[in-house]
Amino acid sequence: MNAAAALPAPVLVGEHGGVRLAVERRTGRTRVTELECRPPLQVLRLHELDEDVPDLATAILASPSGGVLDGDRMTLEVSVGPGARLHLGTQSATRVYRTPGSGARLDVSVSVAEGGYLELMPDPFMPYRGSRFEAMSRCELAPGGTLIVREIVGPGRTARGEILAFDRFESTLELRRPGGEIFGADTVRLDPSDGLDQVGLLGRHRCVGSLFVVHPGFQPEVLLEGAGLGARSASQTADPALASGAWSGASSLPADAGAWLRVLASNTGAVSAVINRAWAATRRLLIGAPPPPDHRF
Repeated sequence: MNAAAALPAPVLVGEHGGVRLAVERRTGRTRVTELECRPPLQVLRLHELDEDVPDLATAILASPSGGVLDGDRMTLEVSVGPGARLHLGTQSATRVYRTPGSGARLDVSVSVAEGGYLELMPDPFMPYRGSRFEAMSRCELAPGGTLIVREIVGPGRTARGEILAFDRFESTLELRRPGGEIFGADTVRLDPSDGLDQVGLLGRHRCVGSLFVVHPGFQPEVLLEGAGLGARSASQTADPALASGAWSGASSLPADAGAWLRVLASNTGAVSAVINRAWAATRRLLIGAPPPPDHRF
């Protein structure tokens, strides 16, 4: 008897799938030219939700499983052609469930052509107790392309007393030119075993959020003023408008490629409020209109 043939088949844990989405500008609108979906991710149909920006298409990334499970390996590939405009959001917060085995991972690949415009705006990540999650986002932009990326990480299921009870959350963003040159990189690494309540890490805060705006000549003052923080330099600044005492800082990206904003607060609502105000100011400047109302809530 062949000993190898007697071995049991390996047990596959989690889903291995993702989304490939490409859009182009056709007849004055943004149209899908390629779409492939494999569980646990899928894209709902494109909509034109913004009357003020009719050529901006909106797509929603959904997960039929309701969250990220142990062993999930997900990919997201997005390509935006010249002159196309796309807003890509999520159906709801991304819940990362307990991962006692190999953890979960998301790999994002983005390409924005000259004159293309992409808003990558997922709802907050909610890592549950005992979860491990890693995300790697590689974004390639032509010099005249525009990319806006939002990322918010919550503390967990606070109603159940889960405050920073996850094992590890790590997310890396790389910004590249078509030739492969990296002109910006950032990593958010949250590991409660490091003592996140220390000064220099989260301190007394429980949530962290980031907003990256890649657009030639875009300045951090737009983010600070839009968030209600005034035209201040790139230093930590308290936001008195929020009872939670959110703290924010902004700075320029290298080579005058844009700017970024980071926010710390006690809850996801406070972080979201600051970042969304900065996003609205960014849109007014870049495309002449704020975000349309969110009818989900």
